[in-house]
Amino acid sequence: MRINEAGDSIAQRAQGQGGASASGQPASASGAVGAKPSARTRTGRLAPDDAAHPMPTGMKLLSLYIPLIPSILGLCFARTGLIVAGYGSYTHTDEGIFTDGSMLVALSFMAVILLIIGTRKIRLKKRTTNRIMRTCVALEALCVLLLPLAHIAGAFWPNVHFWLCAAVTFFASFAIFYWLRRARGCGSTTAVLYVFSALAISEVEIYVCSLIGTYGFYVAAALSLLQFPCMLSARKDKLANDIESFTPNDDFFGFATTLLSSKRFLTATATSIGVLSIVDGFLRGYPDGTPIAFQPATRVAYGLLTIAICVIVISLMMHKRKSVMTVGMFILLELFACAALVLYAAFPDMPDIGAVFTTTLNALLVAFTWYIIIAFMSFGWRDPYYYALGGWIVWLGCRAIARVTLINVQSLSTNDLLINAIMGTCVVISTQVALGQFLKVSQMEADERHDLHVRRMERLEKQLSRAQANVEALTILKNNAGEYSECAACANAAPMGAGAAGAVGTPNPLQCAGVMPIESVDQDETADESRNAQPGSKHGMRLMGLDEGDSIADIRKATMRDNAEQMGKQFLLSDREVEVLALYALGWTQKRVAEELYISPSTAHAHIKRIYAKTGLHSRQEILDFMDQYTS
Repeated sequence: MRINEAGDSIAQRAQGQGGASASGQPASASGAVGAKPSARTRTGRLAPDDAAHPMPTGMKLLSLYIPLIPSILGLCFARTGLIVAGYGSYTHTDEGIFTDGSMLVALSFMAVILLIIGTRKIRLKKRTTNRIMRTCVALEALCVLLLPLAHIAGAFWPNVHFWLCAAVTFFASFAIFYWLRRARGCGSTTAVLYVFSALAISEVEIYVCSLIGTYGFYVAAALSLLQFPCMLSARKDKLANDIESFTPNDDFFGFATTLLSSKRFLTATATSIGVLSIVDGFLRGYPDGTPIAFQPATRVAYGLLTIAICVIVISLMMHKRKSVMTVGMFILLELFACAALVLYAAFPDMPDIGAVFTTTLNALLVAFTWYIIIAFMSFGWRDPYYYALGGWIVWLGCRAIARVTLINVQSLSTNDLLINAIMGTCVVISTQVALGQFLKVSQMEADERHDLHVRRMERLEKQLSRAQANVEALTILKNNAGEYSECAACANAAPMGAGAAGAVGTPNPLQCAGVMPIESVDQDETADESRNAQPGSKHGMRLMGLDEGDSIADIRKATMRDNAEQMGKQFLLSDREVEVLALYALGWTQKRVAEELYISPSTAHAHIKRIYAKTGLHSRQEILDFMDQYTS
């Protein structure tokens, strides 16, 4: 009877229906042989990339994203203060040297901070980030107020105005970083809704401020201070990464096959944004660096066009359109740059027409850069401020350098053909870097999928031949059951694993008869992907903080995260539970886990209790023992 039961068990496993693997590991959620394992990522709750999980609509959609309203409003309030004070509420394309010159000053201080965080590998605690945020909000509002007060008191000097603009730029930027930090780890659709809705709302606020003259500064200062209640409200609501949202496989937030692909997307995008920002810097002061004044009609046209694009992008992502934020966004940005060039040439006496597309290009670059910064924060191992500072320096630094060069270099400002040639070249370079890299990554992933399919077929053939041999061995075993049960070799044979009967010292005729365990097809899939991946541009990824770090602590974190993801597949843990498990297994206290993931200690405790309940383990040491025995 025992032999018959064992034979049935092996037959089931040969068909891909067995419970435990031959090594004794618990079964994964994929079940049958050849089933695709569910993808786990380091980001938040990502909805599957298929039509079987439609996006909610109407009130369900509204209720899903209501918790993000305080954070979205906080982000748009921070941007409003920056634009009103440093850009003149977009009554012109900007304020020339008071915008980009002061930006270079602010970025120089940011570069020092970036260097400190990068070289010392600093990770700021939650309490520290909150203190930085409160300080920056207060100083942003103060500097916005001082700008009109200095004019009223008759104490206006260009140098004072310049340094106040630099201060507003610095403090408002750090306030923006805080709100972007709160969105790290979210899904792609959530990130798009987060940044583009904030951009659209801030455009309305900025336009209102532009209509009321000096009073616009007071309104902007008041809006900046409203970030305080937004902070309090946002801390009571769930984070963006707790919201399940659609993420395309070919997006920055999705893992099509390997983490390397997403890193290459991000690296190429950062480079392309920097090159395209040079074009933006030239266009904003075309042709001699002087800000371009808007007429009432063109100012309204710019605002409406920007808001319309934001709505369209959000709508496309809600309808699960792929490549919107990769190829689609770059094509859109480059089309706006080309349209601005054509309109400047077609209407030389009305540059504000071309400025509509120039300023819309700049606004879309704002949202896209925010989006990319959130992606960097989600995938990188450094402190989120590292990626925010780096993104700001790449985008605004390139733009400001181009603009200041245009203002100060006479040979550029007096030669329209040369300026047009430079801008056209930059657009082409940006296109080649972005789209060329996207094609390269797509080809790499196609090759990896082909190689993976070949290896899976080879393992399936191996399984089939082993199953056939086992059937023959079982037939002999059943016909000679009495002889095998009395065999001394059977009594000394070690057990075959979790699917076999018996223990050491008891008869094991299956192994003696030559019946071999059948391994899972998916068992080595992750290892195959890692082995097949190419190293890529290690220096670029390391500079951008997308490498996994080279210290022992960094390697240990990466290993523990991988072990937690494997346990997540085996025990059907949620994405948040996997994140908690990875940190908890490192020996972190529940309080420290809560601070790292921006959740309350009680929530962290609840996650750990659920992890114990799902896994059947009872202590941190048992978790470590399980990882050591059953994970690679």
